[in-house]
Amino acid sequence: MAVPDSLAAWREFVNRRNVEPVHLTMKQINALSPARREEYDQERFAWLGADVVLETPDTEALSRQTRVLMARNSAESATARRGLAISGSAGRGKSTAALLIGRRHERMMRAKFNRYDDGFAPVVYTVVPPGTTPKMMMLAFANFLGLLVPNRSTAQDLTEQIVGVMRSLSVSLVLVDEVHNLKTNHQAGSEAASALKVFSERLDATFIYAGIDLLQADLFAGHMGRQLKGRMTVHQMRKYEYGTKAQRGKWAELVLGVEALLPLGRHAAGSLETEATYLYDRTGGSIGSLRALLNDAAIAAIISGEELVNRKLLDMTSTDFAAEEAAARTVAVDTATPTPLRRAE
Repeated sequence: MAVPDSLAAWREFVNRRNVEPVHLTMKQINALSPARREEYDQERFAWLGADVVLETPDTEALSRQTRVLMARNSAESATARRGLAISGSAGRGKSTAALLIGRRHERMMRAKFNRYDDGFAPVVYTVVPPGTTPKMMMLAFANFLGLLVPNRSTAQDLTEQIVGVMRSLSVSLVLVDEVHNLKTNHQAGSEAASALKVFSERLDATFIYAGIDLLQADLFAGHMGRQLKGRMTVHQMRKYEYGTKAQRGKWAELVLGVEALLPLGRHAAGSLETEATYLYDRTGGSIGSLRALLNDAAIAAIISGEELVNRKLLDMTSTDFAAEEAAARTVAVDTATPTPLRRAE
């Protein structure tokens, strides 16, 4: 699914439930008619390409931090509310985590108040455009909300309009993605960051920012950056490590969690645990690279009719460029028995 860049797309994202296909045995697969087999394969391709999220230590920690922040920010206060920054290098799952937090919050708020109408929008999500200016920043919010904007509107005009609409929609959580695009060492970027700061102070909402290496980003530099840091909790998303027994156990849990999602007729559950070191070397400890590698291999196994993922197939399956560049290292295989991660909803 494309980035939910409008209220309609966001609501579709929140309401969508990925349907896991039944895991059939080879005997059951071979008994299917050609038409039903084609249909079943398409169901599996859709599943393997879907944005299914696993409950990782990062998603658990972020969900907990968000609940604490939301509770704290619910108090009446004339001062700026505290926010959360999700930082990390590219491919660490920052946007995925932010979207998961937003989806969970929206579902919870709609159920809490029994509000499923279009006049209620607990969450707003926007992406900071590259080279953004104050007006571009506000236009991103206006476009998400579907507002008609006169060509001559200034950033201040847009802010007034957007604040009024968001208050009427009872917005309580604002997700700002790709925030590293705010370049405060340039005048336009600095003004956009200031506009975003002022905008956040006018809403009774918690702001979550996601972006690449935010601790080194322009947004948190200088006088304004020091102000923002004083109001922000930072969660750093890092790649999985593999040096200690506990770290190897966490990686193995992730491997088993992804493997459990593969709907293959001949694939034995848990068989990839012995390939944990190999998979770490191939992906550099990136959850995104691991998902891509195993899902692509599973699709290839369905197309070929082999219906299993093994070392031979993995060797023939390409990874993304970032994973190829990652420095691989081989360590001793751990004998502990890991538990596969569960899906996050």
